[in-house]
Amino acid sequence: MAVPAGWLGPDENFLGLDEPWCHPDQAGVYVLPAAYEHTSSYVPGSDRGPAAILEASRQVELYDETLGCEPYREWGGVATAAALDLQGKVDRDAVEAIEAFVRPHVEPGRFILTLTGEHTGALGAIRAHARQCPDLCVVQVDAHGDLRQAYQGNPFSHASVMARVVEDGLPLVQVGIRSISPEEIDRINGSKTISTFFAEKILDPSGPYEGRAARWVPEVVKACTGPVYLTFDCDGLDASLVPALGTPEPGGLTWYDTLTLVTALAQGPGIIGMDVSELAPIEGFVAPQFAVARLLYRMLGRIRAGRRAD
Repeated sequence: MAVPAGWLGPDENFLGLDEPWCHPDQAGVYVLPAAYEHTSSYVPGSDRGPAAILEASRQVELYDETLGCEPYREWGGVATAAALDLQGKVDRDAVEAIEAFVRPHVEPGRFILTLTGEHTGALGAIRAHARQCPDLCVVQVDAHGDLRQAYQGNPFSHASVMARVVEDGLPLVQVGIRSISPEEIDRINGSKTISTFFAEKILDPSGPYEGRAARWVPEVVKACTGPVYLTFDCDGLDASLVPALGTPEPGGLTWYDTLTLVTALAQGPGIIGMDVSELAPIEGFVAPQFAVARLLYRMLGRIRAGRRAD
C-alpha cells in the first residue's frame, strides 16, 4: 500500500514511520506542514521550523515509558502531508491558504497537528477547526499576549493573531504569558471571553500556586468552555529548554508543566486539534527541534489516552 501523492514516505515523514503506519487511509493523526513567516520582529527563521521538526522527529524513540505503549500505534498511524506552498502569499491571503489546506482534513475521529512558522500561521488552522466545532475553546500556550489590534501597522502580525481569534468569537485561555503591552491588558480586562494565566502567578515558586502544575492546571481546565484547540507557541516554554525562538523569553513552562497541562486538558474537555509555531532553528544546534518533536509525540500520546478514557 504505497503512500499516495501529496504525502510523505518513511524517509521524510513525522517520526520516520514505515508503511502502513504513515498511510493517510489508516492514520488517525495528520501532520500538516504549513511554514509561514512574514512579520517576525526579532529573530527570523521560523519558516524553517516545520522542516527542522520533521527531520528531528525521526530520531525520537517511539515507545512512551509513561504510557507503556507506542502512541503512533494507538492512533492507527501518523500521516504527514507534503508541505504547503504558499506561493508568496502573506497576511490575510496566507491565513486563508492555510485554512484551505487544513479544512478538508478536519473530520470526526482524526487529529490534525499543523506545523507552522510565525504564530500568524496558526490562525488558518484555528479557523478550519472552528468551522467544524462551533463550541471550540482556544488554549494558547505562549510567552506573549498576541492581542494587539495591529503591530507595526499589520493586523495579521504574529503579535496580533489572538486578537483575530477573539474577534472571531472564540473563547481564549492563555497560559504562560509574561510579555505584554498595556493595550493587551486593557483588552483582557475588558473581555468576558479571555482568561489569562500569567507566568508569574502560576510558575513563580512564591506565587499563589507555589509553582506546582498540580495546583494551577485545574484552574486552566476549569476556564475551558468547550473542546480545546491547542495553539502552542514554542516560546511558551522556558527559553532554556528551547532557545531557538523568534522572540525568546525567560521564565516559561517546563517540560513536565506542559505534559501535566496537556494530560489534564485531554482528560477533561478534550483536545481536538493543535498547532506548533515559532521554532527558529539555529544552524548546527539540533537540541531545540528535537525537544519540540519529542514533546509533540508525548502530547499525541496523552491526547489519545484522554480519548480512550471517554
